[in-house]
Amino acid sequence: MKKLPQDAVIFMLLKLPLNSLLRFKSVSKFWYTLILSETFFKLHLKCTTPKKDEFILFIRTLREDDPDKFTSIASFFSVDDKNNLTTLFPDVDVTHLTSTSCTIFNELIGPCHGLITLTDSDIIIVLNPGTRKYVVIPERPFECPKGYYRYIEAVAFGFDSIVNDYKIIKLSDVYWDPPTDDRGPRGSRVEIYNLSIDSWREHNIEFSSIYFTHCSEIYYKEAVHWFTIQDDLVILCFDISSEIFRTMELPSVCTDLNGPRYGLAVLNDSLVLMSYPDSMCSIGHTENLLNIWMMKEYGESESWISIRTISPLPIPIESALVIWKDYLLLPQTQTGYLISYDLNSDEVKEFNLNGHRESLRAIKYIESNPKATARRIPVHI
Repeated sequence: MKKLPQDAVIFMLLKLPLNSLLRFKSVSKFWYTLILSETFFKLHLKCTTPKKDEFILFIRTLREDDPDKFTSIASFFSVDDKNNLTTLFPDVDVTHLTSTSCTIFNELIGPCHGLITLTDSDIIIVLNPGTRKYVVIPERPFECPKGYYRYIEAVAFGFDSIVNDYKIIKLSDVYWDPPTDDRGPRGSRVEIYNLSIDSWREHNIEFSSIYFTHCSEIYYKEAVHWFTIQDDLVILCFDISSEIFRTMELPSVCTDLNGPRYGLAVLNDSLVLMSYPDSMCSIGHTENLLNIWMMKEYGESESWISIRTISPLPIPIESALVIWKDYLLLPQTQTGYLISYDLNSDEVKEFNLNGHRESLRAIKYIESNPKATARRIPVHI
């Protein structure tokens, strides 16, 4: 029997999902070397992945017997043609994350070439959802000067295509801690971790304080995006390669800080902004609707257009988590449960997936070659 040409073998392997690649490494020495090679890794990342191969990861916290203790659980799902969730793998107990009520600050960042970062601000974990394995990033070695204290504003994660390396960024406020209740003037600190050399470094650059709202951080076009206040509410961006901050304005009607809650997502490969009622405010002050705005030209603030309004919201929501497969909006309700809202049919479904109020997080991802990415991480994931 004739052997297939190497070009044909490479072409076929590039079309395969992660689980198949893991099995086929053992076919031959050539296949093993090929699948783990840097060149194949880059080619596999560039292959177009259909939306049907897009999966979702949920992080949620559940109360233990001790009312002050919580467990963080990672759950992995796909969806069928009827928008029903299908479990991909058994849940993973992420024991390293915060076990107290502060789990409302747990965040998911990415995906970045198939990897996702989980953080409670202090602990940072890099997870490969294809293998369900993760590593805990070593803590930064920098300490606050005596008489000062630090407040973690945000954590970012992304890939620098120029130097071919993953980076983790930690943004902090540093305050003088006077003997009175009034804290001193604010200073800022940016710390960057390069995975290729397993090392933290300080980056001397200022940034404005992050305006925290649940599920508002997003990685898009090799930059991480948050909200900040500069006279009005704007989007604060940090470019992973250039390591500089920039801002983008929001639609003129989306700068009210006294009622709506805002979130960021990606829809049809474009950045979108969602506004919806803040659960801490009365419906009388904030209308019971959800608006979706799309930025047609990334970076051009004048290109925002309103593309959808859901009014009234069928169920009071706590946060809008993610838009999956470009049509399925996934919010968490104020009772802690996950629901889906089909943007095409307006169908609403409630799932038997819940967590402590405000703790549910979701991120969509595709699988990638874990061994190639593990080259830049100090342990195999």
